[in-house]
Amino acid sequence: MVPRKYPCRPIVVDGHNSTDPWHENPIITANFYNLTAWKNGRNGAIAKTVGDIRFIDFKTADNQLAGIEMSVTNERTGDERAGVYDALIIGRSGNEEKKLL
Repeated sequence: MVPRKYPCRPIVVDGHNSTDPWHENPIITANFYNLTAWKNGRNGAIAKTVGDIRFIDFKTADNQLAGIEMSVTNERTGDERAGVYDALIIGRSGNEEKKLL
């Protein structure tokens, strides 16, 4: 999930252009707001490879594995903006669902 101006086009990095190596398909910011997730079978929110993605005002509680999970941040973008902002994340409490086998 690396948001860019032309999402259906590939990410192209121009190593010869140090001021804007992504000029052919510029990297953009994607904001996700106000998710409420509880008692899910895995995670409240999950993203594998993320660029400039921001989870804002998320509330998660008692999910089986994690409230919010990101595997690789800032992939191919070089920035440091991916993250979770103004969130309430409660891991496991005595109120979580037991996993059924």
